[in-house]
Amino acid sequence: MEKKQAPLASLHDRLTRYIEEKAMRKTPERYEILRVAGSADGIFTIDELIGIMKKHASFQVSRATLFNTMELFVDAGLAIKHSLATAAHYEMRTDSNPKAYIICRQCNTITKVSTSTAKLALANLHVRYFAIEDKLLYMYGICRHCQAKNRQEARKQKKLKLDKNKNGKR
Repeated sequence: MEKKQAPLASLHDRLTRYIEEKAMRKTPERYEILRVAGSADGIFTIDELIGIMKKHASFQVSRATLFNTMELFVDAGLAIKHSLATAAHYEMRTDSNPKAYIICRQCNTITKVSTSTAKLALANLHVRYFAIEDKLLYMYGICRHCQAKNRQEARKQKKLKLDKNKNGKR
């Protein structure tokens, strides 16, 4: 848990500075959402955040408040908004390491690739005349579970076709 304390304190300080710069109100809801979202591991949707809030928050907030607050966090540079699969996904920006994800086009499973692999894949990425703020890599394909399911389905179809041909020849 000590590992999470430093990034959370940093996020808290950055949110406070942003709110003061924009002359916004420092509401307890914003800081509670920051605390809970900051302790979440990896990527989450608003629905998943609602579930986390129910378990770990000291009070509940509306879905609209969660959406608006997460958008505030994105604007403040505290969170990353991923437009993946079927819904917007969020991830708190607790470090500056590159991030890479594999996304199954069939079941929409999103899996984070290890930090060392992401660093290796994105280490030499530079674009002339462009200041890169975040290094994010999305790789789309079919996961091993869906590949196995597809092979099994193909075998089933092949067997049905063979059985149909055998029955039709009699």
